[in-house]
Amino acid sequence: MENKQAIRDKIERLSKDSDPAFQINTDNVLAEYAHLDKNRSNITIKILSILGVISSVLCFLAALFSLHLLDDKLNVVICGSILLILSLWCVKKYNSIIIDTASITCYVVGGWMLIYGLDHDDINNMLIACLMINLCTLAIVQRYLMSLLNILLIIYSCIALTNHNSDNLIFIALINMVLIAALIYILTQEAPILSKRNLISRLYQPIRVALALSTIATTAFIVLSHFETEASPFNTSTIALYALSIIYSIATLFIVHKIIAKFDTVKSNTQILIYIFVTFILASTIINPGISGAIVLILFCFYYQYKFGLYLGIIALLFFLSHFYYNLNFSLLTKSIFLMLSGLVFLVIYYIINSKKVKNENI
Repeated sequence: MENKQAIRDKIERLSKDSDPAFQINTDNVLAEYAHLDKNRSNITIKILSILGVISSVLCFLAALFSLHLLDDKLNVVICGSILLILSLWCVKKYNSIIIDTASITCYVVGGWMLIYGLDHDDINNMLIACLMINLCTLAIVQRYLMSLLNILLIIYSCIALTNHNSDNLIFIALINMVLIAALIYILTQEAPILSKRNLISRLYQPIRVALALSTIATTAFIVLSHFETEASPFNTSTIALYALSIIYSIATLFIVHKIIAKFDTVKSNTQILIYIFVTFILASTIINPGISGAIVLILFCFYYQYKFGLYLGIIALLFFLSHFYYNLNFSLLTKSIFLMLSGLVFLVIYYIINSKKVKNENI
């Protein structure tokens, strides 16, 4: 933890430079720093704690199954309800990474048991039950890990319901368009959202992570599903693929415009050339919206300084490029030209950033 006196000095300097009506509760700030320092742990401890809790819960379930206590649906529902209530109570009562990990594991197992016990024969009913449980939990608990899990399960319950009741990927593509629109809104409206101090502001961090993850994952699902069924006479995913590519292209042009406007060293003629060049690149990615989707995520997260999204976008770009390169439906010449053009996009981005840097250095 930072030195308490150093924190007090920072608060004092901030108070002097701010409006007189602006007040900082020093005791609460120090208490929060103390809590963060107490619960700070490295990734190894987190992974080991998660594996340990999962192992213990699996052993507990194995014992219940071996004793035939879960043969009756009523017993499954009762055990699941107990685990759910216990996990929520622990999350509300305690504030520790170990407790959070154990509670989330119990929550997942309890939720599965409850849903399985209620109706495991109808997938629609199971998905609706999963959706309702996570919505209720999200309204009760707003802790980071639990909220992130709930938001992801809510999103993919809706996607699973849609996919189970329709084979047309256009509906999944529409959901993905809503996800990318929500992510763009979250990134562009960060300050207004956080200033409102409501439920959305408390869930801002997990919502942002969940939207970034689900956008990339859903795009990957659409792309992989399309290429797997491309030769099928009943393939209806082409429209979904192209529609998603168009949306990503519009979003890319929008963020490129904002980046160029921010780095005002680019001349008008150069801007026109950049727009033409980017449009040409995006036109070549229409066959694989995963690449343009990863580029959108990289550019938006770079502009709004969101590191997790930036790293996720880079990983996604490498995945989609490798998938495209090893796809046997395209010739080697087509792949080589496309990869070369993709590299030129990053050279343009580097040129814009470097132009701004040189100007500042000259000053």
